[in-house]
Amino acid sequence: MLSASLLAAVSAAADGDAVREERAFLRCYSCHTVDPDETATLDGPLLAGILGRRAATRSGFDYSDALRAAGEAGLTWDAATLDRFIRDPQAMVPGTRMSLPPLDDAGLRADIVAYLARTGGGP
Repeated sequence: MLSASLLAAVSAAADGDAVREERAFLRCYSCHTVDPDETATLDGPLLAGILGRRAATRSGFDYSDALRAAGEAGLTWDAATLDRFIRDPQAMVPGTRMSLPPLDDAGLRADIVAYLARTGGGP
């Protein structure tokens, strides 16, 4: 279940500020992209189509054993699970290679999730 602060942040993001959402995603862009045609070599997997996808299932990326096990156990990316993962990747999936430090700002996390949804985050 989403917390009241996350619900408020997701609602605010749903109102749509594409520029703010894109700026928020820049925190992720050093490792990830949503553009399947992106030619840059990035350390993280492509995030296009992430919403509704089981964790660690995109072909062509070498996921950590921890994230692969979480996916095999049923972890599927939706707004709530992405929010939890972005908030503290190591707390949610100990042993993941994602090195983002904990992100406590619920509004910023909501903007990132909204950006992923807006830019083709669905399957």
